[in-house]
Amino acid sequence: MFNRACSRVAIAASGVFAFAMSGLAAAAVDTTAVEAALTTAQGSGEGVGGKVIAVVAGLVVVGVIIALVKKI
Repeated sequence: MFNRACSRVAIAASGVFAFAMSGLAAAAVDTTAVEAALTTAQGSGEGVGGKVIAVVAGLVVVGVIIALVKKI
């Protein structure tokens, strides 16, 4: 019974310690650099997304033309 209580206290203490350390690690993050990186990634993602949409639309047009040629 005593071992079980001690192990629960040890688990709780390690959880509190880990939570406290994660708060300190989060406080050390430079948010300005993170925001700049996110803005850059967003612009890059939008560019890639536009190209993907253009390629898919092109493939649809080619598929429609092939289907029309087969019917003739």
